[in-house]
Amino acid sequence: MLKRIAYLIPPLIGIFVAVVVYVGYRADRDNYAQLVRGKVVQTINGSKASLDASIDAGVHLAAALEAFLQVSPELDQAQFVVLAEALLANMPTVRSLQLARNDTISHTYPFWNTNGVIGTDLNKIQPVRVLLQRAKVSGRRQVMIPDGHAFEPEEIVLLAPIFLPGDGAPSNYWGVACVHLDALTLFRSAGIGVSGGVLLALRDKSPQEGQNPILAGDPVVFDMAPVVRGISVPSGEWLLAGAPGGGWQVSPRRNLILVVGLLAVVFIPATLWAIVVIVMGRLKDRERYYQLVHSAKSIILRINMDGDIVFCNEYAEDFYGYAPGELIGKPLVGTLVPRKALEGRSMRRYLDRLLLDPSAHPFNETMNLRRNGEIVWVAWANDSVRSKDGATIGLLCVGTDITDRKLMEEALRQREKQYRLLAENVTDIIWGLDADYRFTYVSPSDEVVRGFKRSDVLGRHIEDFLTPVSRTRFKDILRVLDDQADTQGPLTSVTEDLEFTCFDGASVWLESHLGILFNEEGVRIGLQGVSRDITDRKLAEALREDVERMARHDLKTPLGAVIGLPEEIRRRGNLDAGQETMLATIENAGSSMLELINRSLDLYKMECGTYVLDRTTVDVLDVLEQIKAESLTHISGKGISVGIEVLGGEVAGVLPVSADAELFRSMLSNLVSNALEASPEGGSVSIVLEKRNGLTIIIRNQGEVPLSVRETFFDKYSTSSPARGSGLGTYSARLIARTHGGDISVETGAPGETSVIITLPQ
Repeated sequence: MLKRIAYLIPPLIGIFVAVVVYVGYRADRDNYAQLVRGKVVQTINGSKASLDASIDAGVHLAAALEAFLQVSPELDQAQFVVLAEALLANMPTVRSLQLARNDTISHTYPFWNTNGVIGTDLNKIQPVRVLLQRAKVSGRRQVMIPDGHAFEPEEIVLLAPIFLPGDGAPSNYWGVACVHLDALTLFRSAGIGVSGGVLLALRDKSPQEGQNPILAGDPVVFDMAPVVRGISVPSGEWLLAGAPGGGWQVSPRRNLILVVGLLAVVFIPATLWAIVVIVMGRLKDRERYYQLVHSAKSIILRINMDGDIVFCNEYAEDFYGYAPGELIGKPLVGTLVPRKALEGRSMRRYLDRLLLDPSAHPFNETMNLRRNGEIVWVAWANDSVRSKDGATIGLLCVGTDITDRKLMEEALRQREKQYRLLAENVTDIIWGLDADYRFTYVSPSDEVVRGFKRSDVLGRHIEDFLTPVSRTRFKDILRVLDDQADTQGPLTSVTEDLEFTCFDGASVWLESHLGILFNEEGVRIGLQGVSRDITDRKLAEALREDVERMARHDLKTPLGAVIGLPEEIRRRGNLDAGQETMLATIENAGSSMLELINRSLDLYKMECGTYVLDRTTVDVLDVLEQIKAESLTHISGKGISVGIEVLGGEVAGVLPVSADAELFRSMLSNLVSNALEASPEGGSVSIVLEKRNGLTIIIRNQGEVPLSVRETFFDKYSTSSPARGSGLGTYSARLIARTHGGDISVETGAPGETSVIITLPQ
């Protein structure tokens, strides 16, 4: 309790001193702020009084003219000069007076200052006309500020409407009196600018649109938290603002108060605290050291120069299984450390070298023995213990249990041996790539299959060993893996057939299973692959395709006779209706079979990359309308609505694109037919066309692609209903798009909808 009270005294005194300093600082700041504000208020009140007097003088002058004209409306120029001279005595701020009868200037004073203005229609002057109309309607005086109006730009003009005695009807309107005040003289007499160290500025409270609100002074005054006074003027109000010339500065004694106060706040408690620390420091340090050493979850030992244990903490005794104080005085080697290490070296000699020069081995790992004979591993941090004269008198050792780590490292080494034994003896090729897709590992079976030595492969990019077609396919695989990684995480993998080059220049087909490798933070660090030689299978498939292609080619010759003979039979005549129908059926069947054979040959050429496009300009809208007309029976039967929307590129109802007309029509026909087939009765199909950097066609229909075919939607022979299709429609559509340099993708993200997106280049 006494310790706590002793440590509380310095901060309490420090708080008290800080409060005293703060109170003095606030009092000085408030007093100085009141003095400065009083000076500003005094100056701004004097300036306001001067402006009020000058404005009131102009208003009274206008009122006098109104009163005189109501009595003598037929006042001529000579009489007006005499009247003006009498009224303007001792009024230096008034520049001139003008009367505008029926809004046309008819009288002016001084007469030499007319500048040809007599006869000027005020309604033809835009800024004046607005105020003039307002004065007529309201019957109130108006003020025109110096803002580049038709009069002098340095004048303030008071417009006073004059109505002759009567019921106030517009017919009693005589005209308007104009009092021209010298703005510079008016503002200078009011002290606007710098007056006695105070900045003043004047602005219109409600300026008209496009009008500069600042009348005089620096606009920055209004951003300085100024003292503001309102000045009433005819038909409005001005704001007069004042602030100190150097801003609202703080008291000049502020720094002195803060420095002295800060020194007092720091010095007085620090002195008291130092006294308390000196008195109680040794006791507290001893308690802290004892708690730190004995509560630490580390082994702490102190060894003398003879290699005996002179100190150990409680954790060390518990770890090794000894009773409190039982280890003190026992030799380290032979008690906790075995006499010989696993490799056979003497641990006593090692300890002697360590005692002579601890800096040579600041860290080491040793095998230790518990009291029950159990072997454990400990990582040590060593430092020398020195006397006051600098001589080494012992060794301080801090150890950490690393037994689990050692066991794990040993298990990993065994697993690595097993993995290498497996990888280097299987017939399949096992390989690994880093994040840049360069080989980091390849099993010996790769040399058997492809002939490359391991040193020729490691460090090189995988694309160096792929044929051109397989390079493109590998990039597609990477995109698929990236898409799957967002949903499947570390389990992402894909199987694909890739054609690799061999050392002798030949190539082999490898069925490769690829998976992404992630580190502990989930960052991709490479790919792992397992490949199997399927060259024989690929050759068999190629042979089968060659046989099928030759068969299709050979079928075209007899089909020519099937298609041509019906027409020859018709020319011979004597056919009844039934025979005509049978001949037509033969012709249609033959034409359909020939078209299928030709289409199959075209697909083969596109698969091989040898198809030559016959590009022409095709109207996309016309093709869609033809497909829509051909599908009219299907559309009407299911009650489907079909909409076509063009977002850009249409000119005079035509949306042109450069493409092979037959292939382009076949692609759209397949995809639109699929959309109509998949749509429910009463559904809708929308086709969106957009032509900017290229042509984008989005075919959207109601109904979702079944989960069973989403991953293979564009694969050959993939179909959700074998009874209704061969599975070649989407496959051929994508093949056609890619032959044109574009691509097709499918989106099923929106519930209950499917969108097929076609992109074609310019």
